[in-house]
Amino acid sequence: RKLAKLKELKQGYLQKMFPKNGSKFPQLRFAGFADAWEERQLLELTALFSGLTYSPKDIQKSGTLVLRSSNIQNNEIVDADNVFVNNDVVNSKNIQKNDVIVVVRNGSRQLIGKHALVKQEMKNTVIGAFMTGLRGSNGPFINTLLSTDLFKSEVHKSLGATINQITGKDFKLMKFFSPKTAEQNIIGQLFINIDQLIASNQRKLEKLQELKKGYLQKMFC
Repeated sequence: RKLAKLKELKQGYLQKMFPKNGSKFPQLRFAGFADAWEERQLLELTALFSGLTYSPKDIQKSGTLVLRSSNIQNNEIVDADNVFVNNDVVNSKNIQKNDVIVVVRNGSRQLIGKHALVKQEMKNTVIGAFMTGLRGSNGPFINTLLSTDLFKSEVHKSLGATINQITGKDFKLMKFFSPKTAEQNIIGQLFINIDQLIASNQRKLEKLQELKKGYLQKMFC
């Protein structure tokens, strides 16, 4: 119940802290901020970088970690079905702290737009070809923006009848209202804190479920 309430809290803040229906002012703001938000292209706020294309023969037990859709769960980067490739084939950018990684191509359109903030340095780690990276000084804010219904609406516009992908051109056409840097930073930090609480409670719940499963197996013949 606590986890569900935290997720509801996050959604409530997302709806109230970003302007809706063409307004230049959000419903809820931190004290000291009163300026109108400005409509800007997404790529004025951040820059794109592409993922790595590799072949099955490049995969090995260790080397450079390639983050894919399976490595993003609940808006967090996780170890899941990890793939490593030979360092010699890597010709794409290594991810950095505060990058935002986004799923841009997938067989399931529900996964398009799934994203996560890189919260710590990850050496020898890149993103796969079906991912796109967003890099700038305001990563936490961009990650928050991508959690809003505003971004989901833009993603929906980009999806065709048969093709499930967001292209660089699609990102270029996206426009959003955004505040000045100081307000971006404080909004981004708020949602980092909320996401950490959600992740912590998610892990606690999973451990309790594993504990229950273990007891059930051991206490019944």
